[in-house]
Amino acid sequence: MEVHHPHHPTHKKNWSEYLLEFFMLFFAVTLGFFAENQREHFVERHREKQYMESMMTDLEKDKIELQNARKYTTTQIANIDTAIGLLTKGNWNKENIKTMYRVSLKTGGNRPISFAESTSTQLKTGGMRLIEDKKITNLITDYWQLIAQMNQYQSTSLDNYKMTVKNMTYKIIDGTNYINVKNRVINDNAVLMTYDAMYLKEYNNRLLNLKFDLKNYMVDFFYDRIDSTIKKLQKEITLKYKITPEKE
Repeated sequence: MEVHHPHHPTHKKNWSEYLLEFFMLFFAVTLGFFAENQREHFVERHREKQYMESMMTDLEKDKIELQNARKYTTTQIANIDTAIGLLTKGNWNKENIKTMYRVSLKTGGNRPISFAESTSTQLKTGGMRLIEDKKITNLITDYWQLIAQMNQYQSTSLDNYKMTVKNMTYKIIDGTNYINVKNRVINDNAVLMTYDAMYLKEYNNRLLNLKFDLKNYMVDFFYDRIDSTIKKLQKEITLKYKITPEKE
């Protein structure tokens, strides 16, 4: 005797059910996409602000570094001025000779400027794409360009001028007459190694050229422009991100 099992007919979905399932799947995928997109956007904005906080710290350090460099260069210009005055008059009494020895310690010296690079390095290696404000990105680019131009000018031109001055000084100043270099104490019997008028005239001309470059290029152009750009950047970062400079 055969046993017949009851047959349950398969339910066929109509087009509206397929459409509903499609929209539900589409909605879930789209929602997931937007959620991930929002998460990435939040992470990027958080990193953007972190970069700007770090940038603000670096700018404050750079401002102090620039102030010290300006102070050094201003002192150097003052010493060069004194040397030019002495060379122009040519009155080589004991006190003038000792003064020439003192100022010669500063005329050809160098003080490297070390700007903070931690944030700049990160921004240059992909971080700049996170900075949405075009005014800020333009100012950062201008800032980097000014520093690069100053470094190039200093290494290719200014350092050579200073080295020439220093080499000429070796034929004028006798180093054994420095009793105490730190306190600029000079031997009372110090004399110049040469009083040759043409040589001292050339030395004076080179000092005049060095003074002009230090004043007009380093101080009035590079230092002033870099300082101005720092202030503009700090102002824009404060307005955009509500970050204030942290004083050292």
